Amino acid sequence: MASGSLKWEMLCRWLAVAVFAVYAVLPTKNYYWDGVSFAQDIEQAGRFGSPSFWLNLIRPNHLLYDSIGYFVWTALRGLGLQVRAIAALQAINMVLAAVCVYILQRTLLRLTQSVYLSTTLTLLFAFSAIFWRFATDADAYIPSVLFLVASFHVLCTSSKSQPLLVGMLHASAMLIHQLAIFFFPAAALGVYLKGGRRNLLQYCALAAGVTLPAYYTGFWLQQRSTGMGTFLRWLTFHSPDVTFTFTLSKDLAITLMNYPRLFFGGTAHVLQFFGPFMLVTLLLLAIALAALLTRTLRHRDELRRLQLRLEPTLPLLVAVVWLAPYVIFLFLWLPSNTFYKLFCLPAIVVIIAYVVKSYQGPRRHRLALLVATMALANLAFYIFPYSRPDYHQALRFAHRMGSVWSDHTVVYYSDFIVDDWFIRYFNPRTTWKQIDPAKGVANFTQDADRDLAAGNEVWVDGPTAAALAQSWPGVTAHFDAAQKDEFPKHPIRFYRWSKQGPRL
Repeated sequence: MASGSLKWEMLCRWLAVAVFAVYAVLPTKNYYWDGVSFAQDIEQAGRFGSPSFWLNLIRPNHLLYDSIGYFVWTALRGLGLQVRAIAALQAINMVLAAVCVYILQRTLLRLTQSVYLSTTLTLLFAFSAIFWRFATDADAYIPSVLFLVASFHVLCTSSKSQPLLVGMLHASAMLIHQLAIFFFPAAALGVYLKGGRRNLLQYCALAAGVTLPAYYTGFWLQQRSTGMGTFLRWLTFHSPDVTFTFTLSKDLAITLMNYPRLFFGGTAHVLQFFGPFMLVTLLLLAIALAALLTRTLRHRDELRRLQLRLEPTLPLLVAVVWLAPYVIFLFLWLPSNTFYKLFCLPAIVVIIAYVVKSYQGPRRHRLALLVATMALANLAFYIFPYSRPDYHQALRFAHRMGSVWSDHTVVYYSDFIVDDWFIRYFNPRTTWKQIDPAKGVANFTQDADRDLAAGNEVWVDGPTAAALAQSWPGVTAHFDAAQKDEFPKHPIRFYRWSKQGPRL
């Protein structure tokens, strides 16, 4: 028995290593904008204790993520590795995603008592479109999901309720990302069913006793304020254009489309990157899909042996209660954001495990073929194109400007839009200055001419140039060069400022 346990333990470890290797080979270049913002804040934080340190690193939605990234990044640089913060964040996510895969496989192995099912479903999770994509990105989702999976593992596999350990793991998830709070009903149910009311109170006391003071400390460090009303507004901060939606028919349609997109991602327009790699991947995809369809149609009567009347075991109940709050909340809050559903993806996989576990027919490896089809489709239409630096428009433009701009380039902007985040981060030698076009162009022209006199080259981003032109049409005569990416739906434009031109 001990030898068998060691064998399965080694299987879990080697699978996690293999998954990490796949992630490391194809890191995304289609960075989600949050990750670029995190990396920029980390590199601008300065030394520990400096005035800008906590201001840059603390965010209410994901309190500790930037700080963790900062200390990993500075440690790598201390070892002599000249890496950018965004690469450090990607490395953190790849490692933690592999650890998450390892823990989930151990959990599924315990729940299904099947090496085949646990391995196949773990790969379903690891190479699902959204988890795979964010496992190679720089965002805060993967570490938080890891702590939720670890909490679920303890709840389901420990002989005792372990309320303090579950509380600490759940608190860690919430300190990385606020959306982890909706795991509370599942954790509370699991702790109560295993240990009763006293253990439930211990879990609640620890989870709340760690999370709330930590957030309040972060609030004080960043805002230097102690007002409870201000703290609550800070704690619930969100973008002004984001709110609840109550168009039920539209929300339902979006929700029903989004959950399958957790597993299958990408579009056919990425065939612009067609080459030998995609050719081989598409051939393998065709083979896997043909085998899946053949076996499914030939033995379709066997699918009736799936028993959907599931026994309400503790892990299944906890998984359902884990999933339900996220489904309800995300039905009304940004239902189109598929990546928020990462927080309940492990629960979906566990529920699938109980469904397929009930199958009593002969094994045809249809599940393995389905997972292979999903993974190959995601690789061809989603992951591989995203790993190309020319896929993302703003990143492509940023790299192009690297040969145009130098450390004597000053860029003026009014609103720091997402395009600017990318273009500035990947051109770190440039200096960026904010202006207010509403105050007129006189102040801007004086500052710009002063920069020119100091030997700098002055550029203006597109929205700022348009705003300045509204105040003074003659300003366009000062733009003696332009760099543009005229993508039809989203043009990016920057203009070079010259002192020559009509004066105000």
